[in-house]
Amino acid sequence: MQPSGERSRGAAEAAFLIGLAVWLIAMVWSYFRPSLWVLDVVVVPLMWVFAVGGITAMAVGAMFSARRSMITGAGLVVVLLLTGVVGAWWQASPRVWFETHRALYEQALHTDPGDDYYGAPLPLHLRFLSVGGHVSGRKDTRFFPQWIGTPDDAGGYLYSPSGSPAGYDMYGQVCSDPTALGGDWWMCGLKSDAQG
Repeated sequence: MQPSGERSRGAAEAAFLIGLAVWLIAMVWSYFRPSLWVLDVVVVPLMWVFAVGGITAMAVGAMFSARRSMITGAGLVVVLLLTGVVGAWWQASPRVWFETHRALYEQALHTDPGDDYYGAPLPLHLRFLSVGGHVSGRKDTRFFPQWIGTPDDAGGYLYSPSGSPAGYDMYGQVCSDPTALGGDWWMCGLKSDAQG
């Protein structure tokens, strides 16, 4: 029979590994951000639970693990940083999400949106910037959808150097009352951070 201290350390290490696995599921989903339409009502909150629950389990597991070390602590810092970059937290604060990812959106402007209505895939390292990993566009405007409704409508970030993108077709929803983000960037169909 194992002493209780060894059992508790084993349980802590198991909690850490389970937390890591659950967190990885959430991050893979956040990275590829598939649009599941109606199922998004369940999947999006579930992925938030997976991300937060996974980080919590890892932190608790790390605190009580026999292998508690700087490596474990550094691993948790990396997990938090990756969650901040890749995690799909744009719903919580669309303006802050955009500002923290602005340089990546600027880089994504070099992707040719093609002629398809829903655009073209972004390079693999930028796929997490839009739902479905696509960018679409007409003329000089580029659209990075953050959500796509059923059967149509969308909202997201727009790059429009010719001025306000008001009237732009976001997959069935017309952009009205866009919010300026500076530097020819706008958001439309997303809640303003001021609205809470």
